[in-house]
Amino acid sequence: MDSNIYISSLAFLGQPIEDVVTLCEKEALNLEFSSAMPYQKNMEQIYRESKFVRMPHNYFPAPEIPFVVNLASSDEKIRRTSIDHCKNGLHLAKASTAPFYAAHAGFCVDPDPAELGKKITVPDNLNKEQNKKHFIKSIEEILILAEELEMDFLIENNVVAPFNYDGTNFLLCTEFEEISWLFETVIHERLGLLLDTAHLKASCQTLGLDLKKEFEKIKPFVKAFHHSDNDGTKDNNLPLPEDYWFLEYFDDFRNYVHVLEVKSLGMIEIKAQLKLLTGDGN
Repeated sequence: MDSNIYISSLAFLGQPIEDVVTLCEKEALNLEFSSAMPYQKNMEQIYRESKFVRMPHNYFPAPEIPFVVNLASSDEKIRRTSIDHCKNGLHLAKASTAPFYAAHAGFCVDPDPAELGKKITVPDNLNKEQNKKHFIKSIEEILILAEELEMDFLIENNVVAPFNYDGTNFLLCTEFEEISWLFETVIHERLGLLLDTAHLKASCQTLGLDLKKEFEKIKPFVKAFHHSDNDGTKDNNLPLPEDYWFLEYFDDFRNYVHVLEVKSLGMIEIKAQLKLLTGDGN
């Protein structure tokens, strides 16, 4: 497998981590250890001691007491826990010579972990400008460590689905306007965008935006990609279809890091999806 092509652990949903590690070693897969992996006391040790190409992502390693990583939280305890989690992610990335560590853009609410992917309760006292200030402050602190470690820190665009949108978008960085705001506010060579193509697809459908026009404006900020599909109403990590919207752009970004983030795949399906995406199965 090419060194810049990764498989998300979401492909192995529900499988013991020991079995996933064995499979990756056998098949020479590059693995993104992600939030699909539940808490396990020795998970970080397993990551550090693995011998194949790997990188940590967002909520990995899952803590014993679940929480939602929210770098924009107005709750100082949640924000501090989120910052510390991201700093640990950078250290793990450095220890495994990963290309970067990425975390999701912030929320203007603090959802319960069980609410993720579902309708989120929004408080009456929503103050998006205040949350944006917290988000910037968090990123600037994390970038100090990123600079010291010589590691890139990427922000993944959020997804706003129709069931979570009533005219008020409480999620940061779902479309060009706020993504450009972030990179105009924080100008740093270590900061970049991990573009989740499925997140952008659903967000554009929800907000009534043209997907490809949004991508054309966003692409200067992109340093890596997550790939999956959906019907535009929910982010459910479906397989890439033959007419996957990003295929026409892939060659322009062939040397970037690409992560196949499709749920519950076997090896035959993984190879078929990679062949569709890259054109050569590597």
